Amino acid sequence: MLTRSSRSWTSLRGSREGGTMVDILSYSLVMVTCFCFGLIVSFQIAHIHYVKKLTTLVRRSVSTKTIAPVLAEYETLKPRK
Repeated sequence: MLTRSSRSWTSLRGSREGGTMVDILSYSLVMVTCFCFGLIVSFQIAHIHYVKKLTTLVRRSVSTKTIAPVLAEYETLKPRK
């Protein structure tokens, strides 16, 4: 059961019993959650970037009726030896 203290919500047992462990656990859970959301968001941004790039290449290929734009892009991305 929870009660309202002057600063925050605390249990009836009081904040003297294991308060720091709960804080560390809470901060750890928030940290892991933020890290996971960051991974998801960065993956989505990278996916959108590459889909736009692919769409541009496909449009150029369709308009020229050849795969030359795709081959040219492949050559520019290929690492130099």
